[in-house]
Amino acid sequence: MPNYIKIITLHEQGVSQRQISKLTHTSRDVIRQITRSAQQHQVTSEQLSSLTDKEIEKVLEVQFGDQKQPHQLYEMPDYDYYARELKKPGVTIMLLWEEYVQQCKKNGKVPYQKTQFAKYFHDHITENEFTDIIKHKPGESIEVDWAGTRPYWTDPDTGEKVEGYLFVGVLSYSGYGYAEVTADMKTEAWINCHIHMFEYFDGLTRFLIPDNLKTGVIKHPKDEEAELNKRYQELGDYYGIAILPGRVRHPKDKPLAENLVGKYTTQIIARLRNNKYFSLEEYNRACLKEVKRVNEKPFQKKPGSRSEVFLSEEQDYMKPLPLYPYEFASWKKAKVQKNAHISYDKKYYSVPYEYIGQEVDLRITRNTLTVYHQGAKLCVHNILRTHNGAYSTNPEHMPKGSNARQPWEKDRFIKWANKIGIDTTTVITNLFTQYSYEQQAYNGAKSILLLADKYSPERLEKACKIALENLSRVRFRDINGILKNNHDLEYQQNNPVVKVSDNSTPSPYLRGSKYYGGKNNG
Repeated sequence: MPNYIKIITLHEQGVSQRQISKLTHTSRDVIRQITRSAQQHQVTSEQLSSLTDKEIEKVLEVQFGDQKQPHQLYEMPDYDYYARELKKPGVTIMLLWEEYVQQCKKNGKVPYQKTQFAKYFHDHITENEFTDIIKHKPGESIEVDWAGTRPYWTDPDTGEKVEGYLFVGVLSYSGYGYAEVTADMKTEAWINCHIHMFEYFDGLTRFLIPDNLKTGVIKHPKDEEAELNKRYQELGDYYGIAILPGRVRHPKDKPLAENLVGKYTTQIIARLRNNKYFSLEEYNRACLKEVKRVNEKPFQKKPGSRSEVFLSEEQDYMKPLPLYPYEFASWKKAKVQKNAHISYDKKYYSVPYEYIGQEVDLRITRNTLTVYHQGAKLCVHNILRTHNGAYSTNPEHMPKGSNARQPWEKDRFIKWANKIGIDTTTVITNLFTQYSYEQQAYNGAKSILLLADKYSPERLEKACKIALENLSRVRFRDINGILKNNHDLEYQQNNPVVKVSDNSTPSPYLRGSKYYGGKNNG
């Protein structure tokens, strides 16, 4: 089923049918039918946004052949008149729209909203070749790029010069700009600069026009759609902004960014060259002051400034920011273990037990870990900020009945330990008491019992005996440390050692929990 809202929205923004087809994976014939129907009857994406796809289909079918009702409802602006008025000094689209609204109220007609008024105005200008009046629609696009000249600051410890990189973003309509210095040009820095830029503009445009840099674009074949970096595409999807890289070797596709890069090189990097800054943060504070100064600097050949044009003519056309900003994420793959957990950064996070043995995708941000299976979200965990081996377990992820995953229940590990010896059985039994859910102990229990294969059942039993006599909580790292350092071989049954508590001074022979590998024993 076609994405009606996205198709009509892109058409309203002036995107070609060919580009809409690429962005929505819909045939051009279908796009032509949808946009023609919406245009004929003046049905907007805003009016249809609250309807389901089936309801939209019904509306479009009902309105075929009925072209009177919209004209009776909305007052069609006299765009020939407004085009002539727009040529006059100081006249803006916002002013013309306000006058249009007042006229509609006098005539008892319903006016178009600002976005639709501006869209139809732009179409009229284009169709009648008034291209000298307006080259960009307000709130339409942002052009972004890196500057070629590198800023620098001073390392406070060594006194050496540290070079960075200057990111530049500019609104195509008003020329209102943003700049930020980063330590590198990696994907994370590129993404974070966009997030900060959106916050600085306090809004979003419909399009984002970057250069074909490697951090944003994987490849851009001639006359074909660009293949974006996965994380860059995810940023665009999150903010609902279409990323349209400029054509290779066509700097005129983003002329304002090219121009502002040069301006910021002079106005920021050159202006700050004689000042000493001792951190990236300190340099960026000075950078933002210069950005504000450039935005507020009066135009040379026309009245106003970038800030004035942005505030008076463009800001109202910007799309609102989402409630929460996008978080840069890395992706990894993991396998759901037999205890219904996946391992990340030496910590464990639960997954619904039905996915045991399945490979899943992990999306990791600074604060959250999200688990996906074949594109479907399974669960979200807060990143653990604690010792290695810690667990984050959702009780709903665990099996409800004892018959679930029966071969890997607690009883199997106890029976396995019984075959080795009584002290091994005690260690495994005690291990299960240390966790809220028995599945959390599976990995540790299995790791301990497999030491019998690596060393021998006899040595494992003796190592468990030593650990039980000297530690209150025994885990795999303790048993492994004893065996790895051959302490079990030094142990003499006919020379009993003095038992020590975890907090007492260890004997010369038994050196304490840390010596056996247990850095975090309680």
